[in-house]
Amino acid sequence: MGMNKKQVDDYRLVVQSRLEELTVLNAKHNQDIIYVKESIDDIKALLKEQNGRVRDLEGSMSGVKAIGAMIAVVFSSLFGYLFTKG
Repeated sequence: MGMNKKQVDDYRLVVQSRLEELTVLNAKHNQDIIYVKESIDDIKALLKEQNGRVRDLEGSMSGVKAIGAMIAVVFSSLFGYLFTKG
């Protein structure tokens, strides 16, 4: 029960056609993977930039809190002095 020449030729054409389809799909997938990798690299760069900004803002907030705490100490000392004196 072998295949005749026409069946073999038809089979080869089908296999070759499928192989060409797979080659095209593989190329498309590779392009998609490259695009995803580039997008992830861009996102990483933006995230680093934002983390730097957040770090700067946290440092600024710490400074504002320290100044606020100093002002609170000065005013509470002043009011304590005035009320105990008066």
